[in-house]
Amino acid sequence: MTPSPVFPAELFRLDGKTAIVTGAGAGIGHGIARFFARAGANVVIADRDGATAERTANELNAERPCSTWIEADVSSEGDVRRMTQHAVERFGRIDILVNDAGIFPVKPIAEMSLADWERVQDVNLRGTFLCLREAALQMRKQGGGGRIINISSIDSLHPSMIGLAHYDASKGGVNMLTRSAALEFGHDGITVNAVLPGMIATEGVAAMSAGTSAAANELFMKRTVLGRVGTPDDIAGCVLFLASAAASYITGQTFVVDGGFLIG
Repeated sequence: MTPSPVFPAELFRLDGKTAIVTGAGAGIGHGIARFFARAGANVVIADRDGATAERTANELNAERPCSTWIEADVSSEGDVRRMTQHAVERFGRIDILVNDAGIFPVKPIAEMSLADWERVQDVNLRGTFLCLREAALQMRKQGGGGRIINISSIDSLHPSMIGLAHYDASKGGVNMLTRSAALEFGHDGITVNAVLPGMIATEGVAAMSAGTSAAANELFMKRTVLGRVGTPDDIAGCVLFLASAAASYITGQTFVVDGGFLIG
């Protein structure tokens, strides 16, 4: 057998790469940005909350000067174009995009307004499309391929609770967008994959869980085979893999990271 020219540890290095992470001010996006920075990447922290974006960038820069931040609403075409331009102006290129920005307000269908529905679609699905399109066009223009990772949800495969129909539908759309984009941009050397988290301990999930019954939360834990709530690092590890050279032959795939909830 011919030995690999690259040592396994080196496969996961991102030295010289530039990554944009949306929703990186907190939660899963924050964990992903931290992993990327420690793997050697330059990281653009994008978040609609400028204060949290700046705080995350300062945190990363305290370890190694590698990060910049920008306040951006991913549902705004103008903001997304400004975000991609900022990345190119600051670091010269875009190699990796992680679409993490998303919202999940709990509202039963019977109580859901059209505005409730559209806001979730605008952020979760339209935002993913806008960021993916702009990043892919820049990757195509500069050459050399790229990596796009969309953060979806296990709810795209199976609804977890009443009140998330708009969220579940948006994430189902993200899965199909992932496959379609992989087909379209594969000849440019751009891979497009999705990660589907289960219950992850973030500020947003904590706020949502506080509004649900203790019995519902207990049932969720009983169905989770590994017996614990996930952490942002659990998702960041999978995303780092997909952004790395180790995943160079993987595209159009959805990766469930849920501690075994869907098989429980």
